Amino acid sequence: MVVALDVRDFGFQPGAAADAGPALRNALHAARGGGARLELVAADYHVWPETSVHRELFVSNTVGTDPRFATKSLGLVLDGVEDLVVTAPGARLVVHGRQTALAVIDSRRVVIDGLEIDWAVPTVIDVTVADAGAGADGGWRLLTVPACTRFRVDGTDVVWLSERSPSTGEHYWSGRNALAYSQTCDLATGRVRRARCPLFDDVARIEVIDDRTMRMSYLTSSVPEDRGLVYQLRETDRDHPGMLVLDSAEVAMRRMRIRYLHGFGLVAQNGRDLTLDRVVFRPPEDTGRVTAGFADLVQCSGMQGRVDIRDCEFDGPHDDAINIHGTYLAVTDADGNAIDLAYMHDETAGFPQFAPGDEIELVERRTLRPVHATTVAAATGPTGRDSASLAAPMRARLVDALPAAVLAQARAGELAAENTTRTPDVTIDGCRFRRIPTRAILVTTRRPVRIRGCRFEGIAMPCIQIAADATGWWESGPVRDVRVEGNTFRDVVSGALEVAPGVARDAPPVHDSVRFERNEVELAEALLADMCGLRSFVARDNAVRWSTGATVSREAPVIRAAAAVHVEWHAGGARSLHPVVRRRS
Repeated sequence: MVVALDVRDFGFQPGAAADAGPALRNALHAARGGGARLELVAADYHVWPETSVHRELFVSNTVGTDPRFATKSLGLVLDGVEDLVVTAPGARLVVHGRQTALAVIDSRRVVIDGLEIDWAVPTVIDVTVADAGAGADGGWRLLTVPACTRFRVDGTDVVWLSERSPSTGEHYWSGRNALAYSQTCDLATGRVRRARCPLFDDVARIEVIDDRTMRMSYLTSSVPEDRGLVYQLRETDRDHPGMLVLDSAEVAMRRMRIRYLHGFGLVAQNGRDLTLDRVVFRPPEDTGRVTAGFADLVQCSGMQGRVDIRDCEFDGPHDDAINIHGTYLAVTDADGNAIDLAYMHDETAGFPQFAPGDEIELVERRTLRPVHATTVAAATGPTGRDSASLAAPMRARLVDALPAAVLAQARAGELAAENTTRTPDVTIDGCRFRRIPTRAILVTTRRPVRIRGCRFEGIAMPCIQIAADATGWWESGPVRDVRVEGNTFRDVVSGALEVAPGVARDAPPVHDSVRFERNEVELAEALLADMCGLRSFVARDNAVRWSTGATVSREAPVIRAAAAVHVEWHAGGARSLHPVVRRRS
């Protein structure tokens, strides 16, 4: 029997600007018995850091174990629930300060349908150059910001401000001028590029026209050449995941609208079976906002089962749209049938990687060549839930003793370990990717990967990248079977595909096979694909042509491939360009 719950019965008053956190928590507590359907009526639900749930949590690709950020503020928390459906058409979660908007923790069989998520004051500042010129007094720019952006002028500096805390009256955050990081969005072309921000160089004076407009006058006389660009400014600490699915199974998000995510997007960590269905990651239209995410939009780390992303839209992140990977741990020592382990990247640490029964593969760090596979009998280390556990040594006891040669490599610090149980099947189907400064999709998993019927527009770096390394990001996973089928690539400037594991280009293959079939590729630059560390690339029935704005000469497009990569290109028709394969050792 399904228990129907209405958030209004727990103290929520539609139309009120009051804190909705207590009513949401009470409703979700009532849903913990299982088999509930919670209705969030159409309204704005404000959540504030002061009354949100506070937990110590350690999350992949964020701030590692930095003690300043160990405690996360969680707005809407589904914790320990089973068989819950949250229906929320017309409901908007409005997040204040720096928080995780939505967290699903230790839960099973959860559906969230129709919810919209936005920040009251986004932590990325979108500044549009509405006009520019030069006069007798020097160059000038007319800058506009969205209505939600708050600022004040301090001499020749601009100070960006969050809203104020209702309890202390203090701003949650503030920053000055270009902040720590910037990129540009060209509204005419849709291209987003990482670029330095010159808006605050050599400023002579600032005139505030109104609460959305300011005129910057400069000491230099040159005319600024960036009229129409939007500068996207932010800091660099990924202190929170924007949304979090942690240690949970069979979680589905359907028909959601994500207008902005602070921190590090939606992180799904150490769970099973995630579905995103018709989820739109895009800032609201006609607001001057072009940023939907402070970093990546979707990151899956250590997932198993299936990751199924269908008919979604990804528009306006500050990093990759989708990144699905495992994590290599360095083997720092070994003794018989036990290995000591360590995280090596300072943005990923503090949570468990292994549990009894997990399959483990040991690889050479330098080549990623597998040297031994076995099963974990027991594991110790951090819990991912409390700072006190960080002191616990990371150690995995194995069901069998290591061979002598492998033991010697482990003691010499030559090996890394991957949990091969926590590797998902991946389907990305019917999605659209645009205004992305990096890659649209990064994927490293040994189980089948299907990328079908997607549309990629003006991606700044390779549209799809397959990596894996034990020297840089330590994101693990050789691919075995990747199929890229029936997709459309428009305005390709850095290749539709890159296979680039962190090994020498002449090393034996890390990855197995990629099939590239029935795709339409429109090239703005000559590079079509760049591959090393791959055994086989087979392409059939693809249509390749130059874009109308292509600046390259009309010579054949290029596939760059290491000498060891087997490349087959089967033409897609008489009018399709046939690429030249250039071998690189």
